[in-house]
Amino acid sequence: MQNRLRFLRTQRNWSQAELAKILGVSRQTINAIEVGKYDPSLSLAFKIAQIFRCPLPFIFLTEERSMFERFTAKAYRAIVLAQGEGERLGHQFVGTEQILIGLIAEGNGLAAKVLKSFDINLEAAQTEVEKIIGRGTGIQGVEYPFTPKGKQVLDFAIEESLRLGHTFIGTEHLLLGVLGVTDGVAVRVLEKLDVNLQNLWQEVLREITSLDIPSATIIPSRNFSNEDELSDSPPDFTSGEISARFCAFLFSWVEPRKLGHIIGSKGGFQLPNGEIVAPRISFFSRERLKRVPRTYPELVPDLVVEIKSAFDRLASVQQTIQRFLDLGVRIALLIDPDAQTVSVYRPSSKVTVLGNSEKLTVSDLFPEWELLVSELWPPMFD
Repeated sequence: MQNRLRFLRTQRNWSQAELAKILGVSRQTINAIEVGKYDPSLSLAFKIAQIFRCPLPFIFLTEERSMFERFTAKAYRAIVLAQGEGERLGHQFVGTEQILIGLIAEGNGLAAKVLKSFDINLEAAQTEVEKIIGRGTGIQGVEYPFTPKGKQVLDFAIEESLRLGHTFIGTEHLLLGVLGVTDGVAVRVLEKLDVNLQNLWQEVLREITSLDIPSATIIPSRNFSNEDELSDSPPDFTSGEISARFCAFLFSWVEPRKLGHIIGSKGGFQLPNGEIVAPRISFFSRERLKRVPRTYPELVPDLVVEIKSAFDRLASVQQTIQRFLDLGVRIALLIDPDAQTVSVYRPSSKVTVLGNSEKLTVSDLFPEWELLVSELWPPMFD
């Protein structure tokens, strides 16, 4: 399997031996993975992704879409916690019971929310698990492979995600997967805790259908999923020049004052679920982005700029702007070359539309900076 492990390791200035020590494997194992002679187990792959804080599909390049690229950050964390639970009890495996504990311990996902509403707490669940499977040898393992029933949970989670028409696998799908393995230890634990399994299943589905979160429909490594998706519309000549002019104007102010980083050419940032989103232009303040990553920053920009191309519908661009605000962007600008306007969006504030004779200011990010809107448009030469 091709991968970027060597690239990520050298970016950290780690030797193979140093990375091997962190992972608890041999240097030969690291070398075999890097040259593509050895495919790591799912548990080891998760551990590598956790160390480098990158989504699995960015590190491990498969020729076809794997289930890994569809896991949300919370689902990743639940699996990592499941591995930790196996280690805590001295078992070198991950079964349905460890996945259930991981979903509870993760604490912030939809699965954790639903389980909490059924009065299922971590300590009680751990106690029941230990009663059923006991403690293992206590020997810590490098690998924590999934049991056959643990693998069934993953398979069922994928099936439920597809059935619901989702493009991701979250903690909610993993919980449905756990409930789908009716002869697993996790189901026995829930029964011991007097949980009505049918009611729990229905509550998970009810919570899923009640969600209206734009970021939940973002497709990995692409922009927002939408029939008018901006990533499918390359900028036309005019929009491209406007983008370059805006970046030049802003850069000349930001750089001497060391205010932060301006990213053009649709440079991306990474959402908490590991997915990559790319505005036309973005700005990260130096207070928030203290270290420039080699791949993608794991935080939302302070400012994003979208430029309506000749192929975009205005409503589509406005919808994308709103989704950026929903993700936590402080200020969003929509530049419309056709109307020759700049619209300024802020969360919970009325949109301000500026015309040619007006000046654009963003004083909360760039004190004293101003730009006459008419200077954005490409010059006309005789």
